[in-house]
Amino acid sequence: MRAASHLLLASLAAAAGLAHAHAQTSSSASASDSDSDPAAAAAPETVPTILGIRGANSAGCFAATSLRLSLSASSLRLDFADMRASVAPADPYDSEAAICVASVELGALPAGWRFALAGVTYAGHAALAGGARLESFAAIAYFQWEHLKNTAAVDEPTVKNASGSYLMNVPEMKVNFGATGFYDQDFSVNIPNYYAASAWSPCFTGQEYSYEDTMQVQFQFQAYLTKAGFSKTGNGVFGRSTGPALTADFKVVWEKCDPVERNAWGQFRMGDYETCKRIGPTGTGGNPTVRW
Repeated sequence: MRAASHLLLASLAAAAGLAHAHAQTSSSASASDSDSDPAAAAAPETVPTILGIRGANSAGCFAATSLRLSLSASSLRLDFADMRASVAPADPYDSEAAICVASVELGALPAGWRFALAGVTYAGHAALAGGARLESFAAIAYFQWEHLKNTAAVDEPTVKNASGSYLMNVPEMKVNFGATGFYDQDFSVNIPNYYAASAWSPCFTGQEYSYEDTMQVQFQFQAYLTKAGFSKTGNGVFGRSTGPALTADFKVVWEKCDPVERNAWGQFRMGDYETCKRIGPTGTGGNPTVRW
């Protein structure tokens, strides 16, 4: 038996060589839409079903009630109840990040279609004074497909393949709200996905979420608050005081495709990445054991 690590977002981000992105932002209105949206066909009649949402022990979405998600043909919206951060003159630290890492499992995927994320808009509130700044945002989305390679009887080894690609990869976008002085207002920040034209999901067959296939999108959201250089005066709070602390709204675009292309999809591909083999009862008190 052998087992390999899952394709985790953080480790693959390092392997991919994260590229810094730059975009216009506004504290009162969204920046103009990206010119790099993929040429998308009309959306399918049905959109994927949300089968489950899992957090990853990050402070911004730790509790089961921390994250609310809604999906339509043109939008994926996430409301974060706990995406907050603060710095104060008495704090021994100069910076704090509001972070959420979560996985969304998808089912009922439309046959002959694939999707991309054209960009995301963050909306929230910040109150900053004394040199405190809301310095930057991050938005990363990674699509992972796990496929059960064999469907033999339970006493045979099970073997999985895995493929994955970034749908969006913006590890830092500077905004520096509060850098020019007192700031206390709502903001709306648009982060275009400059690579959306080539960052598509696999082409779906409509049978993906079965016993053999698992489809999920792994997200990482971050807002970085700091008082660096103003340790004794910087005072800042990130996040709305009522309602969702932060909202992220992705623009979803669709394109028709040939499902045959699915088997060649993925920036990262790992064959036989996980195996599970049932071993005999010897030494286990007569009970069969599954070893990973």
